[in-house]
Amino acid sequence: MLTVIPQHQEATARLGRLAWEDGDLAHAVNLLELATASDAPASVWFDLGVARQDLRDHDGAARAYSKALELKPDYAEAALNLGIALQDGGAPDAAIGAFARAYGLRPQLFGSIAMALTSASHGRLWLDEDALRKALEHDEIGLS
Repeated sequence: MLTVIPQHQEATARLGRLAWEDGDLAHAVNLLELATASDAPASVWFDLGVARQDLRDHDGAARAYSKALELKPDYAEAALNLGIALQDGGAPDAAIGAFARAYGLRPQLFGSIAMALTSASHGRLWLDEDALRKALEHDEIGLS
């Protein structure tokens, strides 16, 4: 077991990431929350979001991804994961906004967005790729 020096944000964040990689999700969340108690970069907030998402804490994950995006507005992966967390948490309309942002930041994420939209319990099956691209470009997907 590794010991944490609470005042050292970077070390705590790295230990949190290592705990997540080892599958110790609860410990990872605790460490990453400690690391985000001070000025943490967007990457630490993203890691906290991932750990919370793995624990099925969709609201907590969404808050962490939102903070990552606040700190780094061009963080496409955070926007994508925010969309997934919102969708899994039962907020499909908000999820579409996040997916549209991810797509706008990095159109190469289209496949990941389409997969998320079709695989989740709140997702929909998109048969028309062009229609989905247009909807993402205009944030006009009505999911209910």
